[in-house]
Amino acid sequence: MKVLIGPNDKGLELALPSLREEYPRIEFAHCSAQSALAAAIADAEIYLGALNHDTYLAAKRLTWIQAASSGIDQYLAIHELAASDVLLTSASGTHAAALAESALGMILAFTRGLREALVCQQRREWGGRSIRSKLAELTGSTFGIIGFGAVGRALAKRVQAFDARILALDLYPRDKPEYVAHLWGLDRLPDLLRESDYVTVAVPFTPETCGMIGAQQLALMKPTALLVGISRGKIIDQKALAQALREKRLAAAALDVFDQEPLPADNELWGLENLFITPHIAGGTQLEGQYILDIFHENLGRFLRGERPLRNQVDRRRGF
Repeated sequence: MKVLIGPNDKGLELALPSLREEYPRIEFAHCSAQSALAAAIADAEIYLGALNHDTYLAAKRLTWIQAASSGIDQYLAIHELAASDVLLTSASGTHAAALAESALGMILAFTRGLREALVCQQRREWGGRSIRSKLAELTGSTFGIIGFGAVGRALAKRVQAFDARILALDLYPRDKPEYVAHLWGLDRLPDLLRESDYVTVAVPFTPETCGMIGAQQLALMKPTALLVGISRGKIIDQKALAQALREKRLAAAALDVFDQEPLPADNELWGLENLFITPHIAGGTQLEGQYILDIFHENLGRFLRGERPLRNQVDRRRGF
């Protein structure tokens, strides 16, 4: 049996010595170059990493793929993989803390004047009075969290420290923490949007969630509200969001994910002064590689023992 770790920037190959020691009868390999991946994966039965359509077609013996990302839409976009019986597991949960902290950081960048202060610093301007008059604290505000999986729960856990009210939605609402005021199904999206001062979109990308925040939904939000997108770009209608921001029907927004990445230089979003853009970095953490390897190590043991389902095993019908 051959287990291959693909090209990555998370140091996943550092686990090879311990894996070889624990499983001496298994061949473990690492391919560091994308150009060599098709040849390296041809005889692999287990693969850890990202892959594209051509690489998947080159893999003749795969039985299980461990994604190195929480989102798996790029894997399911490969028609042959989606239609196969190859096991697919995600790294869901590994980025929860980082994404939650990033969402809060984006909000605080606006409410605490950090974006404006940085601009003033670059200009060597002392903008104390103009910035201070716009500042707001989160006490007593309402946070709406769309998607109450690992990321949404990590965010709610942190938000409670700000003495804010928390509303949450999920495809499968269950196990409401006591500090969350309401945990609803997606049918209550209009209510959450109307009541929230800060809305974070953390649902996985599926056919059901594609475009779920469009012009109609944005129109329900308070003109003073702030929208944060940290899961996948196509969940929020970017054109509708840009129009709402330009017309000041929404106070501000922050996006880490986009329809097209990298975001093209001529995209209208770059020019919006009330939009905070980060380049799909919100899930970054110094612990990312270790978190992914923890899941892979657990799943490798389960796979070899014939235990199913594996941790984070993807349900192709649900899309995550």
